[in-house]
Amino acid sequence: MRGNQTSSCREYPCLLYRKGGTEAASAMISDEIAWELWLNDRCVSHMTSSSHELDVLAVGYCRQQGLIKDGQAVRAFYENRGVSVAVVGIKPTLASKRRPMTVTAERLCSYGTLLDELSAAHHMTHGVHEGALVQDGVVLAYAEDVSRYNVLDRLAGEVYLRNIDTSQAVLVFSGRVPQQVAEKTSALGVSCIASRAMATSAGIEAAERLGLTLICALRSDSFRLFTHEERIIKSYDKDLCSL
Repeated sequence: MRGNQTSSCREYPCLLYRKGGTEAASAMISDEIAWELWLNDRCVSHMTSSSHELDVLAVGYCRQQGLIKDGQAVRAFYENRGVSVAVVGIKPTLASKRRPMTVTAERLCSYGTLLDELSAAHHMTHGVHEGALVQDGVVLAYAEDVSRYNVLDRLAGEVYLRNIDTSQAVLVFSGRVPQQVAEKTSALGVSCIASRAMATSAGIEAAERLGLTLICALRSDSFRLFTHEERIIKSYDKDLCSL
């Protein structure tokens, strides 16, 4: 994977209340910063995010907003004003394999604990969202951020900068799936999202409309399948995962 997509955190003092009493304690807290995103010398957004890998996030945000088109080569760099992205030429476009995406229920269940294995920041702070693009058990890209939407933009940056083919990948996600998450997932070129959390009604309707297989409440032994079940292959008559 490119770079270090791991959130930074710091220790803060606090009072711990327990069983009617208080004591001095401390907690690890995720960093959150505000910064400006510039594209071709124009400020396009005032961002709030985790503090790491802002260049990847900047490119991914611009891609998700349609500000960077297919085939445009870009360069992102840090400045005093924030992060600047510049279109610097053209690059080859990735040809999709164009075969139907399928995944077994057993394989999906194996992703139930994947994010726990990838994130140290979540274990320390319980303050970041996470996402991983996975194909056949291999992690193609991973991102974490204090914002669930930034996680998807970071993954979009990884996909564009590294020319990752997402046509056969599953997005394993930690957060709730409202409409915007479904839309950003589809924009990644992904056909299946498997979240540990649940969806909203608008998220389910958007997934159905976009042709996205939506899986929620992902665990190591179960999940809930809401849309486009044709991509899920049951391994046994009585599958390990209860659908």
